[in-house]
Amino acid sequence: MALDGRLRRAADQHPDRPAIIESNRGTVRSITWSQLDRMTAPAASPLGQGHRPILCVDLPNTLDGVTTLLASLRTGLPVLPLNPMTPPRERAELMDRLAATYGPVYEHDRLVAAGTGHERSCRGDYLLLTGGSTGRPVPIEGSLALGGFPTLLRRTGWKKGQRQLIVGPLYHTAPFMHLVAGILDGHTIVVQGVFEAGKTIDVLHRQAIEWMQVTPSHMRKLLAEPGLSPDRLTSLRSLVHTAGPCDDETKRAWIDLLGADRIFEFYGATEQIGMTVARGDEWLARPGTVGKGFMTRIRILDEDRRPLPPGAVGRVFMRNGRPVSAAIEHTVDGYLSLGDLGHLDEDGYLYLTGRRQGLIIVGGSNVNSSEIEEVVLRLADVADVAVVPMPDPGLGQIPVALVVRRAGSGLTVKEIARHCRGLLSPYKRPRRIEFVDDLPRTETGKLQSWRLENLRT
Repeated sequence: MALDGRLRRAADQHPDRPAIIESNRGTVRSITWSQLDRMTAPAASPLGQGHRPILCVDLPNTLDGVTTLLASLRTGLPVLPLNPMTPPRERAELMDRLAATYGPVYEHDRLVAAGTGHERSCRGDYLLLTGGSTGRPVPIEGSLALGGFPTLLRRTGWKKGQRQLIVGPLYHTAPFMHLVAGILDGHTIVVQGVFEAGKTIDVLHRQAIEWMQVTPSHMRKLLAEPGLSPDRLTSLRSLVHTAGPCDDETKRAWIDLLGADRIFEFYGATEQIGMTVARGDEWLARPGTVGKGFMTRIRILDEDRRPLPPGAVGRVFMRNGRPVSAAIEHTVDGYLSLGDLGHLDEDGYLYLTGRRQGLIIVGGSNVNSSEIEEVVLRLADVADVAVVPMPDPGLGQIPVALVVRRAGSGLTVKEIARHCRGLLSPYKRPRRIEFVDDLPRTETGKLQSWRLENLRT
């Protein structure tokens, strides 16, 4: 049943049950299913006459953000959720790229990019931006039918009508997908406006949360809170983590808290080239695994695209029957790769041993180093720049910019930081900026990453 029908049926079957609850820094707001259906009821869109323009909506983690999203989806137009904190210039560049592919782009009823009239129509119900791990973020089309995703969720203890907590940004793939799947399955959705670990623990307990998806960064911050204890998590049947590697210490601590059968890990990407899943007991038996393919075949190939045996490290290629052009590599028989490195064991469990080049995972968000480098290079006094990851106890990794100034330049760290604030979303900005005399590059200009540590000041 389509989204519109699901919302109407939920409003008829349990009109007074809470549908959306916003918990934001001590303030709680909620609406029932009958209110949600009424507030998001579809109306004839003046934008859909003769074409299907893209409808962009800011999507904060608020009750109003969720209702705006659902009302937009019910128009039948393709909807692209956006980070409300996206700087104007970055937003304008994105709109122009969207219009070049799909034609007219609107924010609410305001035309923001017109296109040329020779673009293709979007076939999806929504678009999600990739994390930028293979270059600038690319829109990926998705369907509200969700394919095999509900089947995957049921493996984690997902049930209809349960209480789900969402703490990650809703414009990111995993929180967005779990929100939509939860609405379709009649969940009471609790959204935390701003993630604060201490308040999250309180929400888990007070709202009797049964299911939640987090990143390893969330997991580490929650563990650091003195108020986290098993008695505050008695209602939580399942915790799913994704969006980056989880260190062994953090994983074992959560298994001790909840039990191995309540911890799950997903490995995948917005590009939807494939998915793996690992339950906690599978991980304990094979520490470090991200699981086996779910409706996904996996191959490990060498640089010449030849299959490698179990235990041998190579590029991870996946196939799930979905053609995706955003993958950076593909084989003639339909296997796709985003450049991650890993190996399979004898039983087909996948282990990742290296992330794709240029990818920095900041608190679960993918940041492409080349995007930051491009912004910094717009400064006339910058001769060269390399952005590299640095470990961070809370966020997992942070981007560090190594900058070469032009001769005689008095460029300062504050000037670079101010420049980045105007052009990059907060999570993409370099957390540290260091000046170096030179960057090690080959004759063809390729950066020799392994030599960068010797330059750090």
